[in-house]
Amino acid sequence: MRRRGLRIALASLLVALMPFALKQYVVQEYLLALIVMVLVSVPLLLVLVAFVLLQEGVRRALRGLKTSMAQLTVWSRLHLRASRLRARL
Repeated sequence: MRRRGLRIALASLLVALMPFALKQYVVQEYLLALIVMVLVSVPLLLVLVAFVLLQEGVRRALRGLKTSMAQLTVWSRLHLRASRLRARL
């Protein structure tokens, strides 16, 4: 009788713990999916940030080139005017 009661108590304990085991399995799957999403999204975000920074760097470099070319053009025009004025005198 004791063995039968012990078996019934253990069986009922296992049946009572079954939803917790299933919940643990669901939590494990959720954590695995979360880790996979992080492993996929972090490199993608890093690539996007690098692209934006590279684009900004290229834009600044081109703006600097345009500015320096404009300054060279202005200085060369001033130099030509000055040399023409000197030639007249």
